Amino acid sequence: MSTSSDTRRIVIIGGGISGLAAAHFVKRIARNQGRPVQVDLFEEDARAGGKFDTRSDSGYIVEGGPNGFLDSKPWTLELVRELGMEKELLPSDHSAARRFIYSRGRLHELKASPLSFFLGGPLSIPGRLRILGEPLASVTPKGKDTSLAEFAQRRLGREALQRLLDPMVSGIFAGDPFRMSLRASFPRIAQLEEQYGGLTKAMLGIAMERKRAKKRGEEQGISSGPSGPGGVLTSFRKGVFQLTDRLASDMGEHIHTSTRVHRLEVVNGRLKILTGKGEFEADGVIVATPANIAAGILQGAAPQSRDILSQIPYSPMTIVGVGYNVGDLREPPTGFGYLIPKVENRKILGALWTSSIFPGHRSPDGRFLIRVMIGGARDHETPFFPDEKLLTIVKTELAATMGLTAEPSFVTIIRWKEAIPLYTVGHLDRLAEAENGLPPGVVLAGNAYRGVGINDCVREAEVAAEKILETLE
Repeated sequence: MSTSSDTRRIVIIGGGISGLAAAHFVKRIARNQGRPVQVDLFEEDARAGGKFDTRSDSGYIVEGGPNGFLDSKPWTLELVRELGMEKELLPSDHSAARRFIYSRGRLHELKASPLSFFLGGPLSIPGRLRILGEPLASVTPKGKDTSLAEFAQRRLGREALQRLLDPMVSGIFAGDPFRMSLRASFPRIAQLEEQYGGLTKAMLGIAMERKRAKKRGEEQGISSGPSGPGGVLTSFRKGVFQLTDRLASDMGEHIHTSTRVHRLEVVNGRLKILTGKGEFEADGVIVATPANIAAGILQGAAPQSRDILSQIPYSPMTIVGVGYNVGDLREPPTGFGYLIPKVENRKILGALWTSSIFPGHRSPDGRFLIRVMIGGARDHETPFFPDEKLLTIVKTELAATMGLTAEPSFVTIIRWKEAIPLYTVGHLDRLAEAENGLPPGVVLAGNAYRGVGINDCVREAEVAAEKILETLE
């Protein structure tokens, strides 16, 4: 890591999408500012990429982590354009807009039209009527954090919580709505309630804003609803790993894989990184590891921050990819897939119909791939059952929820002990306290803090890059 005397040295710890994107942004911003920097990245695993774990086997492409990102937010698309990777993008099929919830023994398609929703769907007639009372619900006191469950039950009713919000939380966070923070997990919903006084009022207000913006020719940028903007799920032709592999490749000799960082120290005002391959000094450090690993790295330099970060919980998850001969299926499913409310007491969180989402790109001709999710914040046991027992559960659950009785011709299993972080009530206040306790020149990045999606990670990586370069001034 030798550099000229006027070159500032930045170390990034963690080689997932957050760390790799942060390295890219530090170099790009510094280059645009005409500032000489050297960026070195340390990753404990032999290969960078983190949860971007794409498995290719027997003609199938199975994502062990995220499927992709929504193109309605700019951050990942802008990064892809900077890398010149636009031709590698793979938008999902239009049929992926069809999403389902398994409730009371069958699959219900979630309709975008309010009329269609009230004529059917997973809620009973009393449950739908209860939602009509949403404008009369009390507003969350300003500045107070509340759980997703408390918010949903107060505004929409118990049934909507159990059969709509609960599976949505499982699909995004594999989480528990009774523990999770509204402000941290769904900031857009919290913002709309505060701004408009409720979700119904927000939808009406947004509709008026869209109408006025359309007249001015400014329709773009107005949110489409209380849950925020929609968008097309977008991935890469060979899998999401293409993005992290490209970013890692661009690091050249300055990416140090198979190198564990033990801790960070501050010695005579200098940042010192102690690794399994020696000690390194830096002018700035971005810690882009999972929160529990960051806590261990910061144990000496920032004990208060360490204590807070070590308390961020993670949900376990196992992904079971099962492939079928199309001829063995009564009818290949069409749509994105389905989620299952906890109240149904099933053994899986849901299933994604991958070959329908990305037809022709994730399974061989004549085959169909389904990606089953098991585990979550309320099930720490099932994800770690032996492979044979897991496969039995998957076949039983797909038969019960989809009527799928065919025998799979392909199986792959990917386990994560700590898959997705949970933002529990009070998360943002604790995070602010943790960041205030960091030594000068140290910045946090990653999905444990302000968003778990790919777009969120890329956005926060750029923010971290800007912060770290500001500290050098």
